[in-house]
Amino acid sequence: MTFFSHEFFTRLLGLRDAYTKGHTERGVAYALAIGRALGLTEEELRELEIGGYIHDIGKIAIPDVILLKPSRLTEREYEVMKLHVQLGYELVRDMGLPQRSLEVLLYHQEKYDGSGYPFGKRGTDIPLLARIYTIADSFEAMTARRIYKRSKPWNVALKELEELAGSHFDPEIVPKAVEVLSGLESPRTPPLELDAEIEKIRWSFYYLDFTGAIKGDLFLPTLEAFIEKGDPFCFTTFDIENLFEINRKYGWERGNEALTKLVEAINIQCCGMHDIRDVIIKLMERDIIDITSPVIFRIGGDEIGVIAPYIPPPEKVLSVAKVMEESGVKVKYLQLHFPNSFKTVQDVLHMIAQFTRKPPWI
Repeated sequence: MTFFSHEFFTRLLGLRDAYTKGHTERGVAYALAIGRALGLTEEELRELEIGGYIHDIGKIAIPDVILLKPSRLTEREYEVMKLHVQLGYELVRDMGLPQRSLEVLLYHQEKYDGSGYPFGKRGTDIPLLARIYTIADSFEAMTARRIYKRSKPWNVALKELEELAGSHFDPEIVPKAVEVLSGLESPRTPPLELDAEIEKIRWSFYYLDFTGAIKGDLFLPTLEAFIEKGDPFCFTTFDIENLFEINRKYGWERGNEALTKLVEAINIQCCGMHDIRDVIIKLMERDIIDITSPVIFRIGGDEIGVIAPYIPPPEKVLSVAKVMEESGVKVKYLQLHFPNSFKTVQDVLHMIAQFTRKPPWI
């Protein structure tokens, strides 16, 4: 067998997707614990470990716009993501790895009732090590926080494993898995080792739109995370009142320039020149709930929103409108303070709708 280094695979995946690295290491730890409890031999455990480290290797061939998307995938995007299984197999099939390790990679997305992919295998037609890893992999996904979803408490995730026994998971393995996982703590994963400047550029292609603000699909989960945290914070939305007239009179490019200038004015006047790309690094390393810097979002066609962990002085917000007025752009703003002005995401959406005289998104 050729030399296998799990460090190589985790580093490779980490360069493509920082979240996948921790996901893999935790999934392997859970799978080995379950495998030991089931009485696997040392050889089988080693094969399970190798299979776990390579199971997502095909993601290196998935386009960034899908792999790094900080929100849920569309149906079409999900179909592309599903290709990572077979792409990964084609990548490593000739490396001399154990056959049962390759089976973990090839079948870890299969479900016990036959509803999985890529082959729709069911029951014990799915190799044993793959059935074990599917449980570990799913449990890790349930209990890990992502930008677009909360993590489930361990007891809730364990109950879900039990509920899905016989459909998604092998009903003979689930009881032992639940017993083992109940006694574990989440394994620690090393902090991300990122070249900050490279990552700022790379991730900004997805997180930022042309104005320099963070794209709106991260606004709602970030707002929800700040509310969950419970500390006082400020949300301010700025609306360009005459963008349509600017577009009609001078062209769309001038309108785009007005939007970009608004983001720059907010950053200078209200945010102390925070580098938004630094905030992206925080998104990757610590998740949105730990952000301690103001975050600027493009929340609509001509609306820019700012979530800040402090209350900006009124003159700071007024200065944004003044700077824009000097360039012929009329800006109005609405400032809300948590928990005095609002307590839920729906409260904010309702107030934005009233302020802009546009229907709320949800």
